[in-house]
Amino acid sequence: MLHEFNLITGNRTVSSTSLIPWLLMKQHEIPFHELRIDLFRDDAIEKLGWFSPSLKVPVLIHHNIKVWDALPICEYLSETCLEGRGWPLHQQKRASARSVSAELHGDFQAFKQQWPMNCHLKQASRTDIALERDIARLDGIMSCCRRKYGDGGDWLFGRFSIADAFMAPFAIALDCHGAELTAAAEDYCQMLLRNMNVMEWLYEAQVELDGVRFAKAG
Repeated sequence: MLHEFNLITGNRTVSSTSLIPWLLMKQHEIPFHELRIDLFRDDAIEKLGWFSPSLKVPVLIHHNIKVWDALPICEYLSETCLEGRGWPLHQQKRASARSVSAELHGDFQAFKQQWPMNCHLKQASRTDIALERDIARLDGIMSCCRRKYGDGGDWLFGRFSIADAFMAPFAIALDCHGAELTAAAEDYCQMLLRNMNVMEWLYEAQVELDGVRFAKAG
Protein backbone atom coordinates (compact mmCIF):
# COMPACT_ATOMS: atom_id res chain seq x y z
CA MET A 1 0.00 0.00 0.00
CA LEU A 2 1.79 3.11 -1.25
CA HIS A 3 -0.88 5.72 -0.58
CA GLU A 4 -0.47 8.20 2.26
CA PHE A 5 -3.80 7.20 3.84
CA ASN A 6 -5.10 3.64 3.75
CA LEU A 7 -8.56 2.91 5.13
CA ILE A 8 -9.48 -0.67 6.00
CA THR A 9 -13.23 -1.18 5.83
CA GLY A 10 -15.82 -3.95 5.91
CA ASN A 11 -18.83 -4.83 3.81
CA ARG A 12 -20.77 -1.93 2.31
CA THR A 13 -24.11 -3.51 3.25
CA VAL A 14 -23.73 -3.73 7.02
CA SER A 15 -20.47 -2.12 8.17
CA SER A 16 -21.90 1.06 9.64
CA THR A 17 -18.67 1.98 11.44
CA SER A 18 -16.73 1.80 8.16
CA LEU A 19 -19.07 4.32 6.58
CA ILE A 20 -18.25 7.02 9.15
CA PRO A 21 -14.57 7.81 8.39
CA TRP A 22 -15.09 6.91 4.72
CA LEU A 23 -17.76 9.60 4.44
CA LEU A 24 -15.67 12.16 6.30
CA MET A 25 -12.77 11.59 3.91
CA LYS A 26 -15.03 11.72 0.86
CA GLN A 27 -16.76 14.93 1.96
CA HIS A 28 -13.43 16.64 2.54
CA GLU A 29 -11.83 15.14 -0.60
CA ILE A 30 -8.99 13.53 1.34
CA PRO A 31 -7.25 11.12 -1.06
CA PHE A 32 -7.03 7.58 0.29
CA HIS A 33 -6.73 3.96 -0.73
CA GLU A 34 -9.44 1.66 0.55
CA LEU A 35 -8.97 -2.00 1.35
CA ARG A 36 -12.31 -3.69 1.83
CA ILE A 37 -12.43 -6.95 3.80
CA ASP A 38 -15.41 -9.28 3.45
CA LEU A 39 -16.33 -9.83 7.08
CA PHE A 40 -18.44 -12.88 6.24
CA ARG A 41 -15.58 -14.93 4.79
CA ASP A 42 -13.94 -17.63 6.86
CA ASP A 43 -10.55 -15.93 6.53
CA ALA A 44 -11.80 -12.47 7.64
CA ILE A 45 -10.11 -12.61 11.06
CA GLU A 46 -6.84 -13.68 9.48
CA LYS A 47 -6.97 -10.75 7.06
CA LEU A 48 -7.96 -8.30 9.79
CA GLY A 49 -5.01 -9.49 11.84
CA TRP A 50 -2.64 -7.93 9.30
CA PHE A 51 -4.06 -4.47 9.88
CA SER A 52 -6.26 -4.21 12.97
CA PRO A 53 -5.06 -4.67 16.57
CA SER A 54 -8.72 -5.01 17.60
CA LEU A 55 -9.57 -7.38 14.72
CA LYS A 56 -12.33 -4.96 13.79
CA VAL A 57 -12.93 -2.32 11.13
CA PRO A 58 -12.39 0.50 10.40
CA VAL A 59 -8.64 1.03 10.63
CA LEU A 60 -6.70 4.00 9.25
CA ILE A 61 -3.04 3.50 8.35
CA HIS A 62 -1.00 6.66 7.84
CA HIS A 63 2.65 5.88 7.17
CA ASN A 64 3.71 3.96 10.31
CA ILE A 65 0.69 5.07 12.37
CA LYS A 66 -2.39 2.92 12.88
CA VAL A 67 -5.64 4.30 14.23
CA TRP A 68 -8.59 2.03 14.85
CA ASP A 69 -12.22 2.70 15.77
CA ALA A 70 -14.31 5.28 13.93
CA LEU A 71 -14.18 8.14 16.44
CA PRO A 72 -10.39 8.35 16.93
CA ILE A 73 -9.93 7.93 13.18
CA CYS A 74 -12.15 10.95 12.58
CA GLU A 75 -10.33 12.89 15.29
CA TYR A 76 -6.98 12.00 13.73
CA LEU A 77 -8.11 13.07 10.27
CA SER A 78 -9.46 16.34 11.62
CA GLU A 79 -6.15 17.11 13.32
CA THR A 80 -3.86 15.84 10.54
CA CYS A 81 -5.64 16.88 7.34
CA LEU A 82 -8.34 19.39 8.14
CA GLU A 83 -6.77 21.81 10.62
CA GLY A 84 -9.53 20.92 13.06
CA ARG A 85 -12.34 21.46 10.54
CA GLY A 86 -13.79 18.04 11.20
CA TRP A 87 -15.52 19.87 14.05
CA PRO A 88 -17.30 23.24 14.02
CA LEU A 89 -14.99 26.17 14.65
CA HIS A 90 -17.37 27.89 17.10
CA GLN A 91 -16.64 26.67 20.65
CA GLN A 92 -20.25 25.99 21.67
CA LYS A 93 -21.04 24.20 18.42
CA ARG A 94 -17.84 22.20 18.67
CA ALA A 95 -18.61 21.09 22.22
CA SER A 96 -22.11 19.99 21.23
CA ALA A 97 -20.89 18.23 18.07
CA ARG A 98 -18.30 16.28 20.08
CA SER A 99 -20.92 15.30 22.65
CA VAL A 100 -23.41 14.21 19.98
CA SER A 101 -20.75 12.16 18.17
CA ALA A 102 -19.70 10.42 21.38
CA GLU A 103 -23.33 9.67 22.17
CA LEU A 104 -23.97 8.24 18.69
CA HIS A 105 -20.78 6.22 18.95
CA GLY A 106 -21.28 4.74 22.40
CA ASP A 107 -25.01 4.70 23.12
CA PHE A 108 -28.16 3.55 21.29
CA GLN A 109 -27.54 -0.12 22.06
CA ALA A 110 -31.18 -1.11 21.59
CA PHE A 111 -31.22 0.57 18.18
CA LYS A 112 -27.94 -0.97 17.06
CA GLN A 113 -29.00 -4.46 18.15
CA GLN A 114 -32.56 -4.40 16.83
CA TRP A 115 -32.28 -2.07 13.81
CA PRO A 116 -28.71 -2.41 12.52
CA MET A 117 -27.80 -0.76 9.25
CA ASN A 118 -28.63 -3.00 6.31
CA CYS A 119 -28.48 -1.20 2.99
CA HIS A 120 -30.67 -3.80 1.27
CA LEU A 121 -33.51 -3.91 3.79
CA LYS A 122 -36.75 -2.05 3.19
CA GLN A 123 -39.50 -2.97 5.63
CA ALA A 124 -41.59 -1.65 8.48
CA SER A 125 -39.85 -3.21 11.46
CA ARG A 126 -41.26 -3.73 14.94
CA THR A 127 -40.23 -1.66 17.94
CA ASP A 128 -40.20 -2.04 21.70
CA ILE A 129 -39.96 0.56 24.47
CA ALA A 130 -36.16 0.69 24.51
CA LEU A 131 -35.98 1.03 20.75
CA GLU A 132 -38.67 3.70 20.67
CA ARG A 133 -36.70 5.65 23.26
CA ASP A 134 -33.59 5.49 21.08
CA ILE A 135 -35.54 6.55 17.97
CA ALA A 136 -37.03 9.50 19.84
CA ARG A 137 -33.57 10.59 21.00
CA LEU A 138 -32.17 10.33 17.46
CA ASP A 139 -35.11 12.38 16.21
CA GLY A 140 -34.40 14.98 18.86
CA ILE A 141 -30.70 15.21 17.96
CA MET A 142 -31.43 15.67 14.27
CA SER A 143 -34.19 18.22 14.64
CA CYS A 144 -32.82 20.20 17.61
CA CYS A 145 -29.17 20.43 16.52
CA ARG A 146 -30.11 21.48 13.03
CA ARG A 147 -32.55 24.10 14.33
CA LYS A 148 -30.22 25.45 17.02
CA TYR A 149 -26.84 25.19 15.32
CA GLY A 150 -27.47 24.54 11.62
CA ASP A 151 -27.57 28.19 10.50
CA GLY A 152 -30.44 27.36 8.17
CA GLY A 153 -28.36 24.90 6.16
CA ASP A 154 -28.40 21.16 5.59
CA TRP A 155 -26.03 19.98 8.29
CA LEU A 156 -26.41 19.60 12.04
CA PHE A 157 -23.84 22.29 12.93
CA GLY A 158 -23.83 24.61 9.93
CA ARG A 159 -21.38 22.74 7.73
CA PHE A 160 -20.57 19.06 7.40
CA SER A 161 -18.87 17.72 10.52
CA ILE A 162 -17.93 14.45 12.17
CA ALA A 163 -21.36 14.50 13.81
CA ASP A 164 -23.04 14.24 10.40
CA ALA A 165 -20.73 11.36 9.46
CA PHE A 166 -21.79 9.53 12.61
CA MET A 167 -25.45 10.18 11.86
CA ALA A 168 -25.27 8.76 8.32
CA PRO A 169 -25.52 5.04 9.29
CA PHE A 170 -28.45 5.88 11.55
CA ALA A 171 -30.19 7.69 8.69
CA ILE A 172 -29.81 4.63 6.47
CA ALA A 173 -31.07 2.32 9.22
CA LEU A 174 -34.02 4.57 10.08
CA ASP A 175 -35.01 4.62 6.43
CA CYS A 176 -34.61 0.91 5.75
CA HIS A 177 -36.56 -0.07 8.88
CA GLY A 178 -39.38 2.38 8.15
CA ALA A 179 -39.07 4.65 11.19
CA GLU A 180 -41.72 7.29 11.79
CA LEU A 181 -39.96 10.61 12.43
CA THR A 182 -40.92 14.21 12.88
CA ALA A 183 -40.90 16.30 9.72
CA ALA A 184 -37.64 18.04 10.67
CA ALA A 185 -35.79 14.78 11.39
CA GLU A 186 -37.18 13.11 8.26
CA ASP A 187 -36.02 16.07 6.16
CA TYR A 188 -32.49 15.73 7.55
CA CYS A 189 -32.46 11.95 6.98
CA GLN A 190 -33.58 12.31 3.39
CA MET A 191 -30.99 15.03 2.79
CA LEU A 192 -28.30 12.63 3.99
CA LEU A 193 -29.64 9.82 1.81
CA ARG A 194 -29.50 12.14 -1.22
CA ASN A 195 -25.90 13.11 -0.49
CA MET A 196 -23.68 12.17 -3.43
CA ASN A 197 -21.22 10.21 -1.31
CA VAL A 198 -23.87 8.36 0.67
CA MET A 199 -25.53 7.46 -2.62
CA GLU A 200 -22.18 6.12 -3.85
CA TRP A 201 -21.92 3.93 -0.74
CA LEU A 202 -25.46 2.61 -1.28
CA TYR A 203 -24.77 1.93 -4.95
CA GLU A 204 -21.63 -0.01 -4.07
CA ALA A 205 -23.66 -1.98 -1.50
CA GLN A 206 -25.99 -3.01 -4.31
CA VAL A 207 -23.04 -4.00 -6.50
CA GLU A 208 -21.73 -6.03 -3.57
CA LEU A 209 -25.06 -7.86 -3.26
CA ASP A 210 -25.27 -8.48 -7.00
CA GLY A 211 -21.79 -10.03 -6.85
CA VAL A 212 -22.88 -12.41 -4.09
CA ARG A 213 -25.98 -13.39 -6.05
CA PHE A 214 -23.90 -14.01 -9.18
CA ALA A 215 -21.44 -16.16 -7.24
CA LYS A 216 -24.25 -18.24 -5.74
CA ALA A 217 -25.94 -18.62 -9.13
CA GLY A 218 -22.67 -19.78 -10.66
